[in-house]
Parts: sequence; C-alpha cells; structure tokens
Amino acid sequence: VSRRPGVVGSHSGMIRSAYSFAFTPIGEGSTMTDMHEVYPNAPLALVAVEVRFPEAAADRPLPLPLQRSFRDSLGDDWVIEAQKLQQFGVALGPGAPGQQAFQEVVVPRFTVRDRTLSVAITSTSVTVETTAYRHYLEFRAVLRRVFDAAAELLSPDGITRVGMRYIDEIRVPEPISDARQWSEWIDNRLIDHLAVGPKIYPVAMTQGVTTYDLGNGKGLNFRYAALNGGPVVDPQVLKSRRDSASGPFFVLDFDGYENIPLQLANPIDPEIVGKSLAAVHGPAGETFQNSITEKARQLFRGNTA
Repeated sequence: VSRRPGVVGSHSGMIRSAYSFAFTPIGEGSTMTDMHEVYPNAPLALVAVEVRFPEAAADRPLPLPLQRSFRDSLGDDWVIEAQKLQQFGVALGPGAPGQQAFQEVVVPRFTVRDRTLSVAITSTSVTVETTAYRHYLEFRAVLRRVFDAAAELLSPDGITRVGMRYIDEIRVPEPISDARQWSEWIDNRLIDHLAVGPKIYPVAMTQGVTTYDLGNGKGLNFRYAALNGGPVVDPQVLKSRRDSASGPFFVLDFDGYENIPLQLANPIDPEIVGKSLAAVHGPAGETFQNSITEKARQLFRGNTA
C-alpha cells in the first residue's frame, strides 16, 4: 500500500473525478463531447490519470540516464525530483505472525518548474497529476507525450488498469459552523442523513463513499466529505490553482477506472487510454452535476451577488 503523492496525508482516506469539461477522446476523428457547463470558477483542485502495469516481481529502480531520457521526452521546463513513499506489508509466515514491515520507497517524479503538473513513475504505474487543468485537449497532449515516452522507455508488459480522478474542493463565502448548512450548496441527498442526530449539536464532519459498477470491468468510486482545514492538495508537491485557504470546505471526489484482465492487457497506447477515460467520464460528470445546487452553480459561474 502506498500513499498517493499529490494529496495531503490528512485527507488520505479520500481519493480523487467529475468536473465538467468538453471531452474529446484521444482517438482521431472522435465526435464525443460533454454537454455539461464549464464553470469559470470551478472548484476543481486536482486532476489525475493513472495507468497501472502488471505487478513486477521486484521493484526496479529507474536508472538516472533513463529518467533523463523520460524528462527530455516530456518537453522543456521539466525537472526530476525524488518522491518518498511509505509502503508497508504484513508478514504472515512462520515466526512472524502479523508482523508489520515498513519500507520507504523513493520513486522519480517529473515536475514542471511552476509545480502545477507532475508525472510520478513506479515499477507498476505512471501517474499524471495537475492543478492547472483548463481543458481536455490541452491535457490530452500531455498524456500523449507521457504515455508515448513510457511505452518506449519503460517497456511494460501491458496495461491492467486505467483511472482518472478529479477532486473538487468547494469553499463558499458564507460561514459554515454546522455541516448541515452545506445543504444550500450541496444536494440534499448528500446532507439529509445528518438529521438523524441530535439537532442541538452541530455536525463537525461527515463523509461517505459509493461505488458504482459501470460494467465490463469499469467502475466509479464517489466519495464526499464535509471537512475543516487546509487544501486537499499538498502545496509542497503541487501548487494550487488558487490561493491557499483554511476553514470549512466540502470535497467531491470521483475516481473512474477500468480494470483490464492480464490476459487482455494492452500495450500503452494513448488511444486505448483515451477510450477507457471516455467510458468513465460521463457517469462521473453526471454525478458531479447531481451533487451541487443551483446556488453553487451561480458561485462557480462567478455570480456572487
């Protein structure tokens, strides 16, 4: 188990998909579009795409010359960093029942100098994260460079999982002292369950998770939470798209994915990745739209009067 590098540890129980944007799959000639509204002040905090490979027999450190070649393939203004991840396992063999073993793993991370876009590589995955997402056509160009370089330089045995994650961090201009007050901004279906507790006491925090089976190995994990604190994205890893804030906020966290059986694992191909992302994007976008109120939409449009 490893901690994902882009998200603050205090929110590690949350994971990261649905923000509305015009979506065009990577394949040439695609006509698929997303008709959802694009908000000028969207609450999107992070977009991440992860491609996983078959499990390696052992961690294979990426040699420095290969890291440099990968960096150069990404284009100008990229730098190499070392990202430390904590991994642990439980030893169940004779003589060590239940003994936990912790190991610190250092993986290469490639970051643009303004720290709004990064690529992390392990022996079993490539993850692209950005806090400066504007539209998919621009982001897809980055994905194509990353996966073309990964296919050429890493030569993995195939793709076993494709995932796309979005985290929306909603902060509002009105004071929130009780999580029940989020009902003005968040659909009541995510808030009404708070009524089961004693009314005279404020709700300090709430969270929930739902997993949707989209069929054929595809799924959508939807997590939400009313929290209080700093930004969900660790500022030491990536720079936030807006000024850092602290206080009450509501997280809508969407993780769409497709699991691919090993016998059907495909080589890294941007077009194949794009088709997987397109299949989970629609349900994620619909869930986002269903999770917010008209008052929230006006805020995201920039109408605060």
